Amino acid sequence: MRTDIRIKGAWPDVVQIRRGWALARARPWNDTSTAVAALRLERGGDRFLATCAEWLWSQGVDRVLSPAMPDTQTGAWRRAGFRDHLELVMFERDLRHRVGDPSHPVIELDDPPMEALAEIDTQAFDSTWQVGLLGLVDAIDATPLAVVLAVVDAHRILGFSIVGEMAGIAYLQRLAVSPDHGGRGIGRSLVRASTRWAGSRGARSMLLNTQPENEAAAALYADEGFVALARTLRVLTLGRDS
Repeated sequence: MRTDIRIKGAWPDVVQIRRGWALARARPWNDTSTAVAALRLERGGDRFLATCAEWLWSQGVDRVLSPAMPDTQTGAWRRAGFRDHLELVMFERDLRHRVGDPSHPVIELDDPPMEALAEIDTQAFDSTWQVGLLGLVDAIDATPLAVVLAVVDAHRILGFSIVGEMAGIAYLQRLAVSPDHGGRGIGRSLVRASTRWAGSRGARSMLLNTQPENEAAAALYADEGFVALARTLRVLTLGRDS
């Protein structure tokens, strides 16, 4: 392993990996295991990606996953040895079209209780798709402007969404509803509140992604005016023994 890299932070917390100009950030993929890492490349190429993976191996990581990205952005990752792992379907909605009224009161959380949100996320998704507390923080930080919206009953969060806006495009980064309260239209209310929030901030369209097998989510998004795009996103993976 190269010794000319600089590490800021301590695994399994978020770490920053530098080598000269190149920069990447890594964190555990979710809260259930530190053996799988999420790696985000800020700048650098395939050799730097390979170096980051080697350093993560030294910390006990068995598998490194990339962010979800279009095929056009996967070149450096593939040259570093990463291969296809997960595929995500993309949806887009024109925010100039009318948005229906949420059927539940939806509030903005000025100081989101991140541990409570992470617990809901863990309950709502299987381990492959869980992002954990650090992943939710990443989702909030992904855009310059972001908000956490929630449906709350008696001070208990029943579901939440994370939505951000950048350069006129909104992103529904995460939506999760507690399984105990599924089937009540909470997800639909959060989608509508998210699109309204984005439109009020000047966004012209909203993008989101979901796993192909999540037919219920796809049906909800289609019913709320989202259109499936031809292009998909991919998460790539590199294992220690690849």
